[in-house]
Amino acid sequence: MDEKDIEVTIVADGQEIDTNPFVRRLTLGVIGGFVGELNGVDKEWKEIKIVIKR
Repeated sequence: MDEKDIEVTIVADGQEIDTNPFVRRLTLGVIGGFVGELNGVDKEWKEIKIVIKR
């Protein structure tokens, strides 16, 4: 996948946080990798949305 095709949006308490190419690649690798291994998830997924509240 070409780097310009990676879109990562991080929002913390309503404020969008800027990401750099390293963070986008890392997020794709880590989050995309573990989600892609879950049962029932298509390996060719197009979008993942994760919400964490504490």
